[in-house]
Amino acid sequence: MTEALTDILPDLPRPDTARALVRAMLPAGEQLPAADAERICATVAGYLKGRPGFRRLLASSLLWLESRSLFSHGKRFSRLTPDQQKVVLKDLSGTLISGHLLRALAAPFKAAWLLDDDTQRRVGSRPPVQVPKQIEAFRWQAQVSPARDMEEDMELEADVVVIGTGAGGAAAAYELASRGLAVVMIEEGEYYNRTHFNGNLTDAVAKLYRGLGATTALGNVTIPVPIGRSVGGTTTINSGTCLRTPDAVLARWQKEFGLTELTSENLDPFFASVEEVINVTPAEDKYVGEIGNVIADGARKIGLTKLHNLPRNAKGCDGQGLCQFGCPTDAKQSTNVSYVPRALDRGAFLFTGFRAEKLLHRQQQLEGVEATGKRDDGSIVRLTVRAAKVIVAMGSLLTPLFLKQNGVRNPHLGRHLTIHPAGVVNAIFPEREFANSQTIPQGFGVGDFAEQGLMFEGGTIPFAGHGLFSNLYGRDFVDFCERYQNTAYFGFMIRDTSEGRVRRGPHRDVPWISYQMNDQDFRLFLKGVETLAQIYLAAGAREVMIPGLNRLITVRNEQELASFMARKHKPKDFLMSAYHPLGTARIAADVSRGVCGPDHQVFGWNGLYVMDGSNVPTSLGANPQVTIMALAARAASKIADSLS
Repeated sequence: MTEALTDILPDLPRPDTARALVRAMLPAGEQLPAADAERICATVAGYLKGRPGFRRLLASSLLWLESRSLFSHGKRFSRLTPDQQKVVLKDLSGTLISGHLLRALAAPFKAAWLLDDDTQRRVGSRPPVQVPKQIEAFRWQAQVSPARDMEEDMELEADVVVIGTGAGGAAAAYELASRGLAVVMIEEGEYYNRTHFNGNLTDAVAKLYRGLGATTALGNVTIPVPIGRSVGGTTTINSGTCLRTPDAVLARWQKEFGLTELTSENLDPFFASVEEVINVTPAEDKYVGEIGNVIADGARKIGLTKLHNLPRNAKGCDGQGLCQFGCPTDAKQSTNVSYVPRALDRGAFLFTGFRAEKLLHRQQQLEGVEATGKRDDGSIVRLTVRAAKVIVAMGSLLTPLFLKQNGVRNPHLGRHLTIHPAGVVNAIFPEREFANSQTIPQGFGVGDFAEQGLMFEGGTIPFAGHGLFSNLYGRDFVDFCERYQNTAYFGFMIRDTSEGRVRRGPHRDVPWISYQMNDQDFRLFLKGVETLAQIYLAAGAREVMIPGLNRLITVRNEQELASFMARKHKPKDFLMSAYHPLGTARIAADVSRGVCGPDHQVFGWNGLYVMDGSNVPTSLGANPQVTIMALAARAASKIADSLS
């Protein structure tokens, strides 16, 4: 391995510092041997190949670690004794800014160790996924044109062009193609299938996540908001939970936004159609796993009664546990295996690897779209689609930026962002095996507080996620990882009243997202933490672990929990995440309240529509993909009516 490291040394900055960091972070535990520093560093060097920006960032971070150590201990980190290095890591992890920097620096090295086959085997993870070398060919695949294969620029005409193939764009394209219209879909990502979904998280994140999952909301709390970039969009990397829009939310839209047509009665046919296309059925007990039994037991003991298996779009699921990284069996009916093939089978065309750059319009009348992609040799290829109807379905974080770039002006555009902030609480049950790598990540729910805006849903993550979400280092980190199979994972999300904003960021893949959690939402978040901890304790947990951004709080009984909850807390004290950005181009009855009308057409423009999560007027308090699909199908049917 030393030879291998030497061969790729130019790709790994400051190798002595990197080796010292690995040895300090990843010592031997009870089951796991000390990490092979040469092997881990070689793996990280492989990550950096062809990514000069990430190499520079890692070089700067390693230099920062050396400098901080020199300042505090009089020696560079790589020259300290192992005990001194542990002290440095502990001191840095306990402060806000340094804790963030250390976590970012440690991430690639932790990932290399967590994803190592030997580490995975020793903690009882599922063996590597066996994917087929090829899958059945279908006629519609001939209608998919990757930019890399195009020999020359292309110009064509269509009735409707759809930008994006996630929940909204794919559902709209299917509805329009089913009505006999000429439809062209444009997707920036590539079209991956189950032969690509091999369970390798490093590979999956690079292929399926925008900006390697780095999209993050910043404010009084730091909240990752990962989104997808491939055919299927974020539906390819979500957990598959399928819930209709709550009636109370529809009533609010009718009252506050004048959306009087959006009643449950009017939407029911579209909900039913969506659920049929994506095969919505309740999760099976055997794949929910032991976590469902633990939560049900504890919830009943504290008086909760609304317990249920979550509806999912994964009929035939066999519990691979990789929903967020591309389903290797095609059981999960993300749009890449449901709506998009159906649209293509009905005559639509799909161009992948193309980024929409410019709306073609004469004044406010749409005439088409221009997009650019790259061939295999790196040269630029251009695609022009002439169409009087253009549907933008790039998602809540990118749609408003694209519209602004193309001249749309509206005070609501890019604002009113809601994200369903989510929290997780873990617990250790030494006598119970959770088979965490062989069950679905989200299959059970507790709905007693749903009307208040607090929803409990399973949140088990793969072993690599278990480690990467931890802010521990050294023996504490290794011990934490060794207990993975005895760790209960469950989470919650809140129907937020806080609102954020999205702006163009320093990189086109990573928008600038600002978000301030208000006091009302934070109180609800704290209630989620406390309730979930009470459920675990009632179920017999030995330890309950509450993840903070730079610390891990452990409580063992009700008294310790009460003492923790009595402290003064701030949003930044907790580890949060979010997966449902909504509202940045919301629909409303008039321009004073939204960006698009009830028909999803952008106010002041003719032929320009939005059909994605940005249309959803408020936070839902329910996983949004079914809502987005139903709204898009309804809006697309109206376009079809107007063109028939």
